[in-house]
Amino acid sequence: MKQVVLAGTVLLATAIGANAADLPVKAFFKAPPVPSWSWSGFYAGVNAGYSFGNDTFDENFVGAAQLPGVGHVLPRGAVAGGQLGYNWQFGHVVFGVEADGQWTGQRDTGCGGLECVLNFNGEVGAFSMRHELNWFATARGRVGLANEGYLIYATGGAAWAGMRETAMGQIDEARGEVAVNNVLSGWALGGGIEARLWGNWSAKVEYLHLDFNGTTTTSHIVGGPVAGVGFDVMSLAKTRVTDDIARVGLNYGFWNTPAVAPAPIDPSAAAWRWTGFYLGINGGYGTGNTTFQQYNFIDPAVLPPGPGITNNVSSFAPQKLGPRGALAGGQGGFNWQIEHVVVGVEADAQWTRQDDVGCGQGCVSGESEAQRLNWFATARARLGWANDGYLLYVTGGGAWGEIEQTSTMVSSDIFTLHSKQTRSGWVGGGGIEARLVGNWTAKAEYLHIDLGSTTNSLAVTDIFYNSFSVKSSFRDDIFRAGLNCKLGMN
Repeated sequence: MKQVVLAGTVLLATAIGANAADLPVKAFFKAPPVPSWSWSGFYAGVNAGYSFGNDTFDENFVGAAQLPGVGHVLPRGAVAGGQLGYNWQFGHVVFGVEADGQWTGQRDTGCGGLECVLNFNGEVGAFSMRHELNWFATARGRVGLANEGYLIYATGGAAWAGMRETAMGQIDEARGEVAVNNVLSGWALGGGIEARLWGNWSAKVEYLHLDFNGTTTTSHIVGGPVAGVGFDVMSLAKTRVTDDIARVGLNYGFWNTPAVAPAPIDPSAAAWRWTGFYLGINGGYGTGNTTFQQYNFIDPAVLPPGPGITNNVSSFAPQKLGPRGALAGGQGGFNWQIEHVVVGVEADAQWTRQDDVGCGQGCVSGESEAQRLNWFATARARLGWANDGYLLYVTGGGAWGEIEQTSTMVSSDIFTLHSKQTRSGWVGGGGIEARLVGNWTAKAEYLHIDLGSTTNSLAVTDIFYNSFSVKSSFRDDIFRAGLNCKLGMN
């Protein structure tokens, strides 16, 4: 992969050199004219999108020794809300403040903070955590670069959220749960591209990362008795909540430009065409969504299967990991523009170091699961709508990635199952791309990657078991920004 990224960088540098040779030096480096459309003034709007939570919980019994691992909850769900703000524009630079309030339907349950075991005889020992993020709000500053009808910006500030946390336990048929409501505080950071549509209306594509301060909750969980089995425990859970938001918005600006006749457009932006080859680089962030179940298969010579007996001890429910981390790479493609419609193809290759580790079936005994995405690549079609130097598009196609996985089973000894394999799947997403200057464009993009599921197995020599197996799936959500250079003249 390093060779792929290096080759892409060399090709981009070559393309830039060739492009600069074709264009007059003064024209290539000439700054765009001062915009006639102004972003200054108050605005208000609505938005909708999707959120990708990645929460950890470190659960323990009050007074017990610290456990070696953590459980994971991955709340996903739709978001919708509204925003209002004020911008000040000075030439091409825009400063602003914005506040927003959001409803969200994020929900998820994670098993394995203490243990997550379904025994061979049907007995259950499982403690889990459910997170429900009901709302969040932010108050942020914005700083951006405006060029005619679009604005590229970064944003950051404070964030708050309302979360309902439910601690659950099950021993055989005895079940118990306790819920608490917490208001969390933290910070928000992100960016996006906003483009003028008509009159005083504009649309935006935006990414936000939310990171909230950790909470510690003590819960008195009582279950049963059922058929003579019950429990009464004090659970201590330390929770950390993070969230990644991809959303689109519609704004209306007050008192900036007349809402009647559209403002004049930069002639170079109006003449800009997307048709042609391009090369570029990108960087961003990925947050994975892994489900897994561990299976310890019983040696039939030790315990022959019988009525009501299974041949394995397994995870009681699918457990979760959230591999996340930075990514960087390059892309190349070709566009065809017909009036406002743009059709294209694009391929990219990415280095990434997304990884995570958490509890396996028995966190108490030290069983664990770790996963890492080393690289991925996609080959996609693109379909978009272009207007005045910007392009809104959707994209989809095939995806490939290398996943490295390490699973640990603890019995009479510690057994480790390690695998590294290239998986294939599909990718879908969308974004917005805007012309900067000359043949340079910038884009903000979201991709969802699904690399399917697989089962890995390891033969073991143990007093009870003859093999250890893990079934896992891998999905990934990518948020990235890119810089492209179109080859040749416009």
